[in-house]
Amino acid sequence: MKNIKTFCGILALLPLSAWAQYDGAPMEKYQAQKNEAKKEVRRNKYPHSDNDWENFDVLHINRLPSAATFLGYPTRELALKGDKTATPYYASLNGTWKFQYVPKVADRSLDFWQNGYDVSGWADIQVPGNWELQGFGYPFYVGSGYGFKRNPPLVPADNSPVGSYKRTFDVPANWKGRQIVLHFGSVASSYYVWVNGQQVGYSEDSKTPSEFDITDYVNLGGKNEIAVQVFKFSDGYYLEDQDFWRFAGIQRDVFMYARPLTHIRDFEVVTDLDEHYTDADFSLYVELGNPNLKKLKGAEVEVNLMDRDGKTLYSERKRQQKGSPMLEFHRHVEKPLLWSAEKPNLYRLVLTLRVNGQVQEVIARHIGFRESEIKHAQLLVNGQPVYIKGVNRHEHDPHTGHVVDEASMIKDIQLMKQFNINSVRTSHYPCDPRWYELCDQYGLYVVDEANIESHGMGYNPDRCLANQPEWEKAFVDRTERMFERDKNHPSIIIWSLGNETGEGCNFATTYRWIHANDKSQRPVHSEDGIKGPFTDIYCPMYKKIDVLINHTLYLPTKPLILCEYAHAMGNSVGNFQDYWDVIEKYPSLQGGHIWDWVDQGIAQKTEDGRFYWAYGGDMAPKGTPSSRNFCMNGLIAADRTLKPHIWEVKKVYQNMAFRLADYHSGLVELTNKFFFTDLADFNFGWRLEGNGEVLAKGTIDNVSLAAGQTGLFRTQFPAITPAPGVEYYLNFYAWQKADDGLLKAGDEMASEQVKLPFYQPATLNANAEKLQVSEGDRLTASTSKVSFGIDRQTGALASIQVGGRELVKEALRPNFWRPSTDNDLGSDLAEICDPWRHAGRDARLVKFENRRLDDQTYEVVSHYQLPEKLASSDFIVKYTLSGEGYVDVHCTFVPANDTLPFLPRLGVSLTLNREYDQMEWFGRGPHENYQDRYTSAFVGRYKGSVWEQYFPYDRPQENGNKTEVRWMTLSNLQGQGLKAVGAPYLSTSAYQFTTEELSEVDTKKHQRHLSDIQSKDLVTWNIDWKQMGLGGDTSWGAYPHQQYLIPARRMSYSFRLYPF
Repeated sequence: MKNIKTFCGILALLPLSAWAQYDGAPMEKYQAQKNEAKKEVRRNKYPHSDNDWENFDVLHINRLPSAATFLGYPTRELALKGDKTATPYYASLNGTWKFQYVPKVADRSLDFWQNGYDVSGWADIQVPGNWELQGFGYPFYVGSGYGFKRNPPLVPADNSPVGSYKRTFDVPANWKGRQIVLHFGSVASSYYVWVNGQQVGYSEDSKTPSEFDITDYVNLGGKNEIAVQVFKFSDGYYLEDQDFWRFAGIQRDVFMYARPLTHIRDFEVVTDLDEHYTDADFSLYVELGNPNLKKLKGAEVEVNLMDRDGKTLYSERKRQQKGSPMLEFHRHVEKPLLWSAEKPNLYRLVLTLRVNGQVQEVIARHIGFRESEIKHAQLLVNGQPVYIKGVNRHEHDPHTGHVVDEASMIKDIQLMKQFNINSVRTSHYPCDPRWYELCDQYGLYVVDEANIESHGMGYNPDRCLANQPEWEKAFVDRTERMFERDKNHPSIIIWSLGNETGEGCNFATTYRWIHANDKSQRPVHSEDGIKGPFTDIYCPMYKKIDVLINHTLYLPTKPLILCEYAHAMGNSVGNFQDYWDVIEKYPSLQGGHIWDWVDQGIAQKTEDGRFYWAYGGDMAPKGTPSSRNFCMNGLIAADRTLKPHIWEVKKVYQNMAFRLADYHSGLVELTNKFFFTDLADFNFGWRLEGNGEVLAKGTIDNVSLAAGQTGLFRTQFPAITPAPGVEYYLNFYAWQKADDGLLKAGDEMASEQVKLPFYQPATLNANAEKLQVSEGDRLTASTSKVSFGIDRQTGALASIQVGGRELVKEALRPNFWRPSTDNDLGSDLAEICDPWRHAGRDARLVKFENRRLDDQTYEVVSHYQLPEKLASSDFIVKYTLSGEGYVDVHCTFVPANDTLPFLPRLGVSLTLNREYDQMEWFGRGPHENYQDRYTSAFVGRYKGSVWEQYFPYDRPQENGNKTEVRWMTLSNLQGQGLKAVGAPYLSTSAYQFTTEELSEVDTKKHQRHLSDIQSKDLVTWNIDWKQMGLGGDTSWGAYPHQQYLIPARRMSYSFRLYPF
């Protein structure tokens, strides 16, 4: 399938390319390729270097051709077991190595590779691992721009870290007569390798494996030495300008294996479904290998295809034909169980290689029958126009960086399945091979992306690397290595050419290359290709809803699937439901991948032991380029803690819809939004609530509804005689019926809430006392149980006492400011809205009016004028104090003109003493919610501590809001406190900080962390009419959608405060 000449002559002190006959060009597949027209390559366009790591023509030296992921075993039993450590022909080189770090390439060791070189004084390092997280050099994060002055293909001499690794290893004597292969899963960004004092080879591409034949370099049955020298920056790094931490080192598994001299070098599986997507033509293309192809003879391959019960569906043996390493197998399979993310049906393919009748090796791999294609401007999987309910996922661990273990991968997949996520884009590089096996097993669609991004070079056609023919070999090499490794995974339904690199001739070449080589003809995705001929999918990023609609109106020929959207930075993911209302309306809109899955935070502690998430700029010397917390965009935190906005994603992505058709008849309409799953796989139930209290529960039985269908089902609801003042809600739920992969029986998969049209107004039971009023400097109104104090100088409610116990720490004041979110700061909203920041505190009392209305009622009106930068607009607070023991608060905002900026919020703030830290409310919850992110927060009655409402975002910001709140109480442990009742609703929050502490000091983003704030001896209670939406289209310019902004117009709202 590939061809490579022999590498001869080794001298370590000279660049290896001087001795290599292979020039690093992408290796050609065995079958003939069509010749492309030669493009003009200008050799004088880029500076020249004699170093391999600064030469885009040297991509790898002595590297073996790429192949699918598999391992041969000596027996069928071992192959079916699939435990690499159980075969005698596998040896891991993970573990402790000796290590030397230097910050400049000129300072690197030049002779450590020699046998016997003394490295006892070197440090220890763990492999796999990123050296920056083990005490060597420093990590830095930039979203794009490389982190140094670009000058491709050269790297700066004064910033060119190198890590030198060395260790000993044994090679069993019984490996004699076999080909011994050394495997590096991932090394960033380029490296040389020596064995026993001889250079073996060189490779780049930080995210795909490299293998080397070391048969002639090792001592069988004895000690051996291996040395590796890794360059953090290389010419290859110019194609790896992704939005992630810039780590270096050996970051995936290193191992050796010994295969028979005649072996299965590679194979490709194709499952072509018929026009009805019922039967399939199974094809298998096997390539045999031998270090000396002339000795490739007498080989026979046996194929066994088995179902999940071990039953053989197909078995065939074929002998190799003289002169050809290729064998082909074809079989028509009737009604196979198809693979999809919903139903990840897998079959076991077993390949047995015999030479002259003797078993040489056995390979067992899972495969799936699946077809992915574009028809009628839609992406079809097995003939169905599936929705991509996806996320982008970086490989990230909060302790080990780019080294991610299997437990973390399984945790990610489990959470994705629980939260209705069905697709992952491997942003922006091929992931660890185990990831794809797990996606095959548990069911996730995968957009597999080549390790190509040159964002920092810009998009000018004369500069962007996508349009420079000199870089074509590198583009094709990275594409080929991704494809060859991953081609047999049914989970991969789309290939992605790369990310944010620009449009040009090199992507045209890689697009053609994939379509010429992928026998399964999966669609190809190129964000840079826009709607042009070199992408099968229009896959833009961060497009607004009107762009999506416009795409559908002009006879689209390609589906639109957003490669990135819903930028989840900080407190975000507003208006998500709005996107999906449109996506589900138009056939050529099929979803997208949220940016992104997990925060790229690094776990750190302050000197005094307080935990925080480090982000860009925290771990590098001052002056190092940094994109700060732009790497913190996850639906989940780096430790896989759920962030509040993931609940909205689960609700919007759910695959079932509920509608109450007729309460009295017990009719419920269900819609099955799955494409391959019957609703018989789920249990359904309902819960009737009155003012948040559960009144009745029931089930919806005997549900069976095919994918894509809508049906009516009958249950029985209790008769309701509305009680005064009670709101009735009917909540529907769907639960997993049985364990299924990582989902467990009882996992909630969908829900909906319906407000019932039964309501009887509350009856008022007046029990008023005569209100005692003292009109000194502080106007005090008292009953036998409570008293209210209003400061005549400020006009503010400054005291609330119950039984002589003071609740208030700081008086009620107007409040128009929210602590800026990342989205606020990323756009110019924080700056535009800044006049509101101190407007409440700086409001000037211009009139104070007070009067007794009757024996039980007293009225105070405080008329404020806001600062001049708000045109001296008015804010009026009217307090109506009642002998029933409450105070009604009516707030009116009157703008001076129509040129004022948007308001972040309209409300008041009241600070209580710390003991009142127990919260209960009737409104949306239990998690934080906002006017543009609330569909997952059902109206109910909830309680918890004030502290529990706080989510520790990596950078302090707006937090913990609740909308449509009918009432909320803050109380102490003895049950004393204060109740706020909306008229009818409030938007409200409470936290144990001041609003100023959660806020930035100005309109700029500063290097702040969750450890920078600590709970205070107070409770801040924001009692608002409304807060503007969070937004989330982007975090660098997009406002919340218009309907979720608060323009400066005349507004009023009311609430009642009850001390108890």
